[in-house]
Amino acid sequence: MCDTTFTFGQRGDHFFQCPSLQDHTRLPKKLTSFLTSSQLQKVHHITLGFENSFLITYRDKTGHDHIESRGLPPELENFLYATPPNGATTRNIPNLRLILGPYNTSFFVHDGSSYLWMNLPQPLLSALQSRIKNGSWTDKPRIVALGADGNFLLITEKHAAVWDLSHYRTISSMLEYSRTQDRGIEEIHAGTLHPYRYQCFVAQSRNGTLLHENLPPHQVAGVEGMTAAVMRDTKEAERKAKVERRPSLQQRASLTRDWGERKQEFRAQANGLRLSLSLSVSAAGIAGGIGKMLG
Repeated sequence: MCDTTFTFGQRGDHFFQCPSLQDHTRLPKKLTSFLTSSQLQKVHHITLGFENSFLITYRDKTGHDHIESRGLPPELENFLYATPPNGATTRNIPNLRLILGPYNTSFFVHDGSSYLWMNLPQPLLSALQSRIKNGSWTDKPRIVALGADGNFLLITEKHAAVWDLSHYRTISSMLEYSRTQDRGIEEIHAGTLHPYRYQCFVAQSRNGTLLHENLPPHQVAGVEGMTAAVMRDTKEAERKAKVERRPSLQQRASLTRDWGERKQEFRAQANGLRLSLSLSVSAAGIAGGIGKMLG
């Protein structure tokens, strides 16, 4: 699998990215200035919103990570730029991911450990709240997508899927079919709904395949141009993962001895393995909606 970004703005702008390729058009001038800066080394993530609003997280050539944004709701900016007394950023910038609903009236943002959302559709809000117990996630969100007229998609790390996609019939049918297949939901790696255009989406499978529908004509070539690059980058990521998992000859010899001597101990440890989360929940009313933070 490879990390990708597919985001659509209200003004017909888009930004698509995979490790080896970018494609974008009609971007806000301020965002374009960041992307063309000689100090830019790597773009972590971009989200486009209503009018000229955006979020970009990036690394400069000195190795420092940055957050820049324009036109976002104040509750969201407070989360993004939260700083402790020592002045260092609170957020894990490379892992920041933001999903904006239509006209920026709703959002879901996280950095892998802290989460904030506002004005989410009630079924999505209920699905998220049902997966929190004693201030910790029992099943973290893996994919969240916000579409037009309250449509949404949620897929969790345990591959539970909840959605209302009445305006995105093709992806809804794909999810219904995936539910009937062995590991079907698990094979969905990423998904983006166009918040200003019915039936428009981009979905990515674990093997790197892209599926899309009803893109604006000026954006079709951009997505189709990403298809081969995403597939190639996915295969490269899988190859690197196999190499990293493969022990050296010396390590293999050592592991063989250890496994032979400690097989029962390893089995006991594996059977007792548990993942522990340490998160706190704070809830506060937000004008015009419901907000909740985990972090």
